[in-house]
Amino acid sequence: LTLDRKTPFMGIDLIDPISLSYPWVLPCDGGYNMWYGSTSSWDAGNDEMLHVLNHAFSPNGEQWTRLGLAVPYELGRAQAFSRPTVLANPNGGYEMWFSYRGGSGERYRIGYATNKDGQHWDLALQDAGIDVSSFGWDSDMIEYPFVFKHKQEKFMLYNGNGYGRSGFGLAVQEDRP
Repeated sequence: LTLDRKTPFMGIDLIDPISLSYPWVLPCDGGYNMWYGSTSSWDAGNDEMLHVLNHAFSPNGEQWTRLGLAVPYELGRAQAFSRPTVLANPNGGYEMWFSYRGGSGERYRIGYATNKDGQHWDLALQDAGIDVSSFGWDSDMIEYPFVFKHKQEKFMLYNGNGYGRSGFGLAVQEDRP
C-alpha cells in the first residue's frame, strides 16, 4: 500500500460529482469493502442536500471500483447521510449506523440499515437503538456514530447538540428482545 501518492485514491467523477467523505473500510474475502459519503447535489429540491452513502470495492486497498449507491435514500425523510459505521452481523451480512436528516429543517438523527447479501441494504431508521434525550446535551440532535465491540458488548460513540459542541457521548447497546 503506497501512502505517499500525489493523487487521491478516489476523486470526484460521475458517481461522486461534488465530494467524497467519511470512508469506512472493512476487510472481506478477496479485498476490502468501503462505504462512504458522496454529495450528489447541494439542493435536492427541498432546501436540503442529497448526500448519499456509496459503496466501493478494492482487491488491494489502492485501486477502488465504485459500485454506486449502497443505502437507499428517501427525499424529505432521509437524504443527507454522514459518517457510516459498518460491522459484520453475527447472523450474516452487515449492519450499518449513520447520521441522517430529511429536508424540513430537522436535526441529525442516527439511523440504521441491514444487509443480508453483501449488496442490498434495507433502511431501518427506527432500529438504530438510540434517539435524542428528553433534555440535556443530546436533546436536539445526535450524529456521527462510531460503533464498536468490546468484550462481547456493542458501544456507540456519538456527538450531540451543535455537532458535538459540548463533547461526545457513549451508549451501550441493551439486549434486544
